[in-house]
Amino acid sequence: MRDALARAVVDDPEARLVRSANGVTVVRDARPERDPRDDAEQLRKRVGSELGDDVSAGVAGPKPGTSGAHFALLQAEHALTIGRGLHGHGRTVHFDDLGPYCFVLNQPTTDIRAFFERILGPLAAEPRHEPLFDTLEAYLRSGGSANAVARQLFLHRNTVRHRLRRIAKLTGADLSDPDTRLALQLAILGRRALAQIAS
Repeated sequence: MRDALARAVVDDPEARLVRSANGVTVVRDARPERDPRDDAEQLRKRVGSELGDDVSAGVAGPKPGTSGAHFALLQAEHALTIGRGLHGHGRTVHFDDLGPYCFVLNQPTTDIRAFFERILGPLAAEPRHEPLFDTLEAYLRSGGSANAVARQLFLHRNTVRHRLRRIAKLTGADLSDPDTRLALQLAILGRRALAQIAS
């Protein structure tokens, strides 16, 4: 991969290759006339063609300065990892296209973990509560419809309601409050994101 990338950017003296957690990252100085998404997509296709395989790419930036470059590098890694989980393999995903994950992943990992552990409580900490976690996630994604959750998870709606009462008791969350539901959704995204990054 590194050799294929090096050959693909040989004509760009400003391009630097950096080993990252997910492979190899190309770092370039920002130019107003160039779109980083288009550059990344062309590079992804060139490298994939040379390797004879679909490759994935994560893009971030441009960000000014040295600290900005480091931040863009982290965001590109997140775009690659989470983008693969959301959109599948063989695509180019910009960090800005991760939707609500952008809000979650702009925090240090320790802060993300502390947030979801605080908000989700035992649902995040104990594997035996995984069915409750899945029920909560489905409930939030369905706009608060117990009937939709029952259909999605193949459960009786009374089972869903019972689980929702247990979730409220374990977390102390008022599931009828929009701000609470938003916090729960962000906590779930944070937990899922860290699990994907770790795998």
